[in-house]
Amino acid sequence: MITIGITAGDPAGIGLEVILKALGPFMGEARWILYVDQPSFEANHQRFAPSLEWAATSTSPEPGLSIEALGGFLAIPGEGSAATGRRALAALDAAARDALAGHLDAIVTGPVSKHLIGPTFRGQTDYLAERVGADRVAMSFFTPTFKVVLASTHVSLREAISAMSRERYEDILQLIDEQFRRFGYPPPRIAVAALNPHASEGGMFGTEEEEILRPAVERSRSGGIDVSGPHSADSLYYRAHTGEFDVVLAPYHDQGLIPVKLIARGDSANVTLGLPFVRTSPDHGTAFEIAGAGRAEPEGMATSLRWALELARRSSTGDRNIVRDQEQ
Repeated sequence: MITIGITAGDPAGIGLEVILKALGPFMGEARWILYVDQPSFEANHQRFAPSLEWAATSTSPEPGLSIEALGGFLAIPGEGSAATGRRALAALDAAARDALAGHLDAIVTGPVSKHLIGPTFRGQTDYLAERVGADRVAMSFFTPTFKVVLASTHVSLREAISAMSRERYEDILQLIDEQFRRFGYPPPRIAVAALNPHASEGGMFGTEEEEILRPAVERSRSGGIDVSGPHSADSLYYRAHTGEFDVVLAPYHDQGLIPVKLIARGDSANVTLGLPFVRTSPDHGTAFEIAGAGRAEPEGMATSLRWALELARRSSTGDRNIVRDQEQ
């Protein structure tokens, strides 16, 4: 039986609401363990999913929901604070501990507020990588039709460009190829997105394509990876959406995330590549402004639960017989 941990995220945000709204159809598919302070859980359970069954212990081998009660904190909806940031981090840390110990096959993380956790907190992806000692990770987004991997994440655009290097791109391309094979996919068709307009038109609008991206693509392709580019970004994402490529490697955060959110319109999940366990997360934030109002849409969380279940099953079974046309 697959066991999947879910972290509540910031308890003053919409995380618990969307988790409880989304879980119903998946209850019989796995053992779901929610890491949360019990008073915050009970308040949201009563409000948003009173008929959803749960247990106060995670020892049962049967499918269903149990909670790993972390403490007695009760969050006030919409009132994010340093205290709620600490509770979000406590849930994340407890789930990471159990995943490293082999008790979880996957983690689904609820949305957090980075600045409430602290000025050195760069995001859940970076935190988990440090927590487990993973030296190669990448943030990716899975949609029904294509996938995007980010070459840089939560840094300024200036920093993202200055950090570009042929070695960095070769390393990420190798990681993408390895991770998709790990999940039982066919060797992925990877497209590298250009940084500059029109892929710089031979150096007219910048040198990154000729000096960094093209050499990285050529060296990776000579090593057996199915990769091409750099491709002009203004048309690339639609080409991937219509089936020409499986994965796009984007040079910076917004170039990759804007098409994901426009094309998938909420039906996408953040998947961390390179961890020793599966980790997914919805592609939205805490939405403090509507927390507690009952208006939060659960589709993003449901997508994250579905991908966690799918990838955990692929990782555990080693299924190599699933073709592209059958991918979610």
